[in-house]
Amino acid sequence: MSDEELLGGLEEDDDEMLGDATAEDVGEEMGDDDDDHSESEDELQDHAFNPAALGLKEINNLAHFGVSSHRPGNGVAELLSDDLDKYWQSDGQQPHLLTIHFLRRVEIRAIRFYVDYNQDESYTPTLIVFCAGTGHHDLIQFAEVPLTNPVGWQDVPIAESGGGADGNSLCCWMVQMHIKENHQNGKDTHIRGIKIYALDDQLGAAPGEPSRGLGTHVDDDNARMLITQSVEGESFQELLDAFERHPISLSNVGDLMREPVIR
Repeated sequence: MSDEELLGGLEEDDDEMLGDATAEDVGEEMGDDDDDHSESEDELQDHAFNPAALGLKEINNLAHFGVSSHRPGNGVAELLSDDLDKYWQSDGQQPHLLTIHFLRRVEIRAIRFYVDYNQDESYTPTLIVFCAGTGHHDLIQFAEVPLTNPVGWQDVPIAESGGGADGNSLCCWMVQMHIKENHQNGKDTHIRGIKIYALDDQLGAAPGEPSRGLGTHVDDDNARMLITQSVEGESFQELLDAFERHPISLSNVGDLMREPVIR
C-alpha cells in the first residue's frame, strides 16, 4: 500500500470517529434537554395550584374521614399523610366509599385527590362519583370524574354548584367519594392523598352569620353591625337595645350551669 493510500485511509477513519463522537454529543445534549423539559413540566404541575394565592385554606382538620374498607396499614392515616408514597387501599366490594363528615357547615371551593397509574396500575380508579349533602339521608351527586392513566393531583369540578356569593361553592356538611371502577378491571383501589379547601374568610359560615376565618376576632361593634344588617325589621334592634339597657351579669352564669341542689 502506498503512502498516499495509507494517509487517505487514516483520514477516512478520523472522519468516521469524529462523526460518531459528534452524534454522541448531540444525542447527549438532546437527552439532557428532554430531561430538563420533563422536570420543568413536573415543577409546573406541582406549582400550578397555589391555595394561598387563591385565598384558600385546607380544611381537612375540620372533618372526620371514614372508608368502607381498608387493608391493615393502608387506611385513613395513610390517606391523609403528606407522604405520597403512602395510600389508602380498599379491601371489599365495589363501590369503595370515602366519607368526609365536617364538624360544621362548610363552603368548599376545591377538592383534590392524588392517584398514580404508573405505580398502582389496576388499583387506579377509572370512574369516581362525588356526592354531597347534610348527612347520609340526602346525598346528591354533584360531580363525575372519569380518569385515564392519571398521574398526580386531580381536581374535582365543583364550579356552578350553586353555593356561595358567586354560586361556585359547594355548601354542605358531608362529601362522599364513590369509586365505581378501576383500570384493568381491578377490584381494590389506591388513593394516595386528598385535600379539601375553603375560602380563608368564610370557613363554616352559616346563612345570616358573619363570614370569617377560624381564629379571627370580630369586635362587638362590628359583630353587632353585621348581625343587625342581616336581619330585617326593627324588632331585633329593639331587643339589642333592651340588652344594652339591662345587661346580664356574667357572675350569675356559673350558678345557672351548676347541678340543681335540693334544699
